[in-house]
Amino acid sequence: MDNTLIVALISSGGSVLVAITALALNYRGFAFIEGRFASIERRLDTMQNDMKDLNKTMTAVEIDVALLKDKVGM
Repeated sequence: MDNTLIVALISSGGSVLVAITALALNYRGFAFIEGRFASIERRLDTMQNDMKDLNKTMTAVEIDVALLKDKVGM
C-alpha cells in the first residue's frame, strides 16, 4: 500500500470514529435528561395527589368546625 493511501484511510477513519463517539455521547445525554424529566413528573404527580388529599382533609375540618360553631352558638 502507498503511504498516502494509508494516511487517507487513517484520517477518514478518525473522522468517522469522532462522529460515532459524539453520537453515542449525545444519545447518553438525552437519555439522562429524559430520565430526569420522568423523575420530576413522578414527583409532581405525587405532590398533586398529596394536595388533593390535603384539600379533602381541610374541607372535612372546615365542616367539623362549622358544626361545632353551630352547637356552641357562635
